[in-house]
Amino acid sequence: MTRIPATTTRWRAAAVLSAALGMAACAGSVPPPTAQLGAASQAVQEAERANALQYAPVALQSARDKLAAADEAMRADERTRARRLADEARVDAELATVTSQRAVTQQAATAVRRSATPAAPQSAMAPGSAPVHSGSSAGGSTLGTLPAPGGSPSGSGPSGSSYGAPAAVPPAPAGSPGAGTGNAWGYSYPEMRQ
Repeated sequence: MTRIPATTTRWRAAAVLSAALGMAACAGSVPPPTAQLGAASQAVQEAERANALQYAPVALQSARDKLAAADEAMRADERTRARRLADEARVDAELATVTSQRAVTQQAATAVRRSATPAAPQSAMAPGSAPVHSGSSAGGSTLGTLPAPGGSPSGSGPSGSSYGAPAAVPPAPAGSPGAGTGNAWGYSYPEMRQ
């Protein structure tokens, strides 16, 4: 069996002891997360001012809960846990703020779009209805109108609208081409000639 020299054993014991002391010192030397708690508290207040209670209630409540848990961990002197919870509370509060601001911006954009859209004219036609014409030309002369049912030229036909009717075409004079062999407009049809 080989013996380990006493000096080597002492060095190992000293190294283990210093490592244990260093770890204990590190655990106790974690500074209190006051800055993180303050930032989280401020972020929650900003979210509340941004109306997150209305537009992002879940994220706001999560931030509030985590901030309360961070305060509790701080009272229990669990500084690392308090720091982590404070950071999470700040992030949740910032999410609530951004979500709320986005909703407000979308509502404003919708309102601007509605106000920028021109209003429909008062005499807009209902779908499927025919346009209404007055039956007069730009010069003030009245064109013929279709008689209303019953024979009175009231200007409103079966569809409730009046259109200018074409003037009557006089028949073609006797002896002119197409006279008597065509239609009322003077057109002739070759197959009808004898």
